Amino acid sequence: MIKLDVKIRTLTVNDYDKMVKLWEDSGLESRPKGRDSKKAIEAQMKANPEYFIGAFEGLRLIGTVIASDDGRKGWVNHLAVDPEHRRLGIASFGC
Repeated sequence: MIKLDVKIRTLTVNDYDKMVKLWEDSGLESRPKGRDSKKAIEAQMKANPEYFIGAFEGLRLIGTVIASDDGRKGWVNHLAVDPEHRRLGIASFGC
């Protein structure tokens, strides 16, 4: 089994470029001119910073999960793991 040194932390707007690259590398659709624009993400992060979680191996972002809610129900968005790190338990860290 591969031993990874993964750190989980809240993402910030400074991680934006890494987030978009990870989503693209993972094959996730994003809307960089719409709801996934840097401005829109920054506003969401200010409102709910705890909804933006990143998994890092060193400085490399290898996983993301973003939550959202409407006050009654919630959603998991942009659950992504770097293709080179899949099937290694990244999405289960901290569980």
